[in-house]
Amino acid sequence: MVKVVIIGGGIGGLATANLLAQEGHEVHVYEKNTQLGGRAGQFKKDGFTFDTGPSWYLMPDVFERYYSLLGTSTKKELDLVRLSPAYKVYSGDTSLTISGDLKKDAATFESLERGAGNKLHSYVAQSLITYRFALKHFLYSNFDSARPFTKGEILRNGARMSQLALSPIHRYVAKQFKNTQLQQILEYPTVFLGSSPYSAPALYSLMSALDFHDGVYYPKGTMYAVVESLEKIGRGLGVSYHTGVAVRTIQTKSKKATALILEDGSKVEADIIIANSDLHFTETSLLAPKDQTYPESYWRKKEASPSALLMYLGIEGSIPEFEHHTLLFTNNWKKNFDTIFHEKAIPKPASLYISKTSATDTTAPKGKENIFVLVPLPSGITIPAEQLEDLADTYLEQIKHTTGVDLKARTISRTLFGPNDFSAKYNAWQSSMLGPSHILRQSAFFRTPNKSKKLHNLYYVGASTVPGIGVPMCLISAELVSERIRKDIA
Repeated sequence: MVKVVIIGGGIGGLATANLLAQEGHEVHVYEKNTQLGGRAGQFKKDGFTFDTGPSWYLMPDVFERYYSLLGTSTKKELDLVRLSPAYKVYSGDTSLTISGDLKKDAATFESLERGAGNKLHSYVAQSLITYRFALKHFLYSNFDSARPFTKGEILRNGARMSQLALSPIHRYVAKQFKNTQLQQILEYPTVFLGSSPYSAPALYSLMSALDFHDGVYYPKGTMYAVVESLEKIGRGLGVSYHTGVAVRTIQTKSKKATALILEDGSKVEADIIIANSDLHFTETSLLAPKDQTYPESYWRKKEASPSALLMYLGIEGSIPEFEHHTLLFTNNWKKNFDTIFHEKAIPKPASLYISKTSATDTTAPKGKENIFVLVPLPSGITIPAEQLEDLADTYLEQIKHTTGVDLKARTISRTLFGPNDFSAKYNAWQSSMLGPSHILRQSAFFRTPNKSKKLHNLYYVGASTVPGIGVPMCLISAELVSERIRKDIA
């Protein structure tokens, strides 16, 4: 048995703690905030309950695989509801719903573009092939050796996968669909990977297999139910959680991480240290320069995902105009992304996302709705609180103009969370809402590895490392780092 200390109680940290505790190790999780979950937290105010970050339950097979490793199942741990419709889209002067039923959605596509219905069936079929291929060969890999990638199946599909990797998803979609709304529907998932459809590789067309084939689900109790299930399992396995405890530095000796020094000066010795904290923060703030595998110079060559303005709104009355998930797209799709990623300016108007979990769950008092609004903003910016309030009003006016819903006039509870908060609460590099973006040079083989090159017992888990961004990816990340540790201590 070894003593494992994990910095950060996000999804990756909690999931790793369970896997290692199950193997008989002594595991401690240190979280700077008072609540576990990291970005996947929960916020309650005035009788309303909100997810603080992730709100889409996708890749259900990844959850099932993770829970099975712990001798349980998704069915035992979560109360899942399939959303119908899956989501609603406002684009230009029109709106449409995606049902989650491929046959119905193909009819919707056909109504907007002749031939698009059959093309959607083909697109989703190809996306499903890409998704299954990625699951089998790429997502669950530490990329330690090239040998697994010389297998027949990989070689046979190599040309197609290379083509998808080297082509932006917008180009891939635009070759098949001419209608702007349809392009937006097939490209929007790149936003949740921290990227622009004009730079994210077409490999991520696999996300459409999740929308249109698997369907969109929701765990009752909000996405925080996932965090609660991980904590419950962990406590049963003997994991110790220390919340409201920040780490000041990682102590090292002879190319080994020996202990955490906490903010109060106390020392926590460990045989293995795993950082689920922001990787830039871990490397540049918790380690001395001589121990940094990824110093500041490394990060200057990297691209962060966008930051965001988050609004947590308690609304009087019902809002039938919104579904559980609602997306608002600007007319000038490319301009929106160029403004955020290249000009580093605040987009006005902006494409944005609205969540209304009260459509499915008891997350608002009777006769009221809870509304979560996410507006992507450039990374690396700071916005004073007063300006953030004005910005929120601007976007609420945009929502009113597009949907006819005057959220501001009906708001009875309001809390904002902006770029400054991402930096302060999560030590987020460049105030990013997600971590390093999923452009090609930061995906798969090129994602930052999950082990230090300077300290032989320091590991990384979470969105900053392989395989990447998102709750399912963080579950996979936990499995990958646990596998690496298992081999190292064997």
